[in-house]
Amino acid sequence: MPTFNKHIQIENKPDMVPVGVEKAITAAAAKNNRIIAVLEDMGFPGLLWFKKNAPERMMECGIAEQNAAVVAAGLAAEGFIPIINSFLFADVGRAYNQIRQSILVDRFNVKFIGREGAWGETGISHNTVEGIGSCRVLPNLVILNPADAVEAQKATEAMLQYIGPVLLRQESSPSPIKIFADDVPFDIGKVYTVKDGKDATIIATGYMLTEAIKAIDILEKDGLDVGILDMCTLKPLDEEAIIKVAEKTGAIVTAENGSIIGGLGDGVAAVLAENLPTPVIKVGVEDEFSQSGKITKDVDELKKHFGLGAEDIAVSVKEVIAKREKLKKKRER
Repeated sequence: MPTFNKHIQIENKPDMVPVGVEKAITAAAAKNNRIIAVLEDMGFPGLLWFKKNAPERMMECGIAEQNAAVVAAGLAAEGFIPIINSFLFADVGRAYNQIRQSILVDRFNVKFIGREGAWGETGISHNTVEGIGSCRVLPNLVILNPADAVEAQKATEAMLQYIGPVLLRQESSPSPIKIFADDVPFDIGKVYTVKDGKDATIIATGYMLTEAIKAIDILEKDGLDVGILDMCTLKPLDEEAIIKVAEKTGAIVTAENGSIIGGLGDGVAAVLAENLPTPVIKVGVEDEFSQSGKITKDVDELKKHFGLGAEDIAVSVKEVIAKREKLKKKRER
């Protein structure tokens, strides 16, 4: 059995990220009347609470995402904390220029909740996989991607306390397992070490932390001691933690439910290229679109198709260890 670090309380049961987001938003909105729900014909976390307790703090902008972004910018300029919720392709993708010009330039205190991922019932049009890459290049935007309901609640609380624009990414994916204890600490820009290891390190974000934990069981059977970092904050990356594990193990696998182009893997590789060149293998969606897969059978097939399963991570760990050893031999010649 693998030994996990403090604050890890793994249970093999679903732990829905939206539940944690809703808990945090309703609790914060009950205490702070500056929090405004900006709707885009897509519902809202804690919608029933707002209808019952604060209907005057709900603004329905309809399917007009560019307008909603500018409305949110105006609200933030007046000291409110607007939260926009939709699919990421809509609330961010359709309003990309308005967000850039009207929110990010002035660092207005607007919060975005955007749903995307490799698979889901709404298919290619709604389940984008390029959101991390397209948003990481935007200045002044913090990006969070929680792994279970507990971390989602902590991340949402941190998002609402942070002064400035934040995107909280919710994934279209199978339900993650419960990973964290309720008292787990959370700080924007800091990783949490789920497990220490000496042979290699998996740096995972969001749902893929579930698959990384499952991969540990596979790797332990082969006698490998592999560590796991939980990278909830995708921007800014915790560069110090990345370099530290690279110094320790010299072999890194990144895991993300999104495109490997411009995503977590590219970010980690860039940090290491500038500071400590280290073999890296990226597990994620290759250069392709997402798919539909609502029922379990479809999800299992798509996980295999995209290479996002525990087995895929385990194979990548073995490959990156082989790369490290090959490099060692070259240097010794």
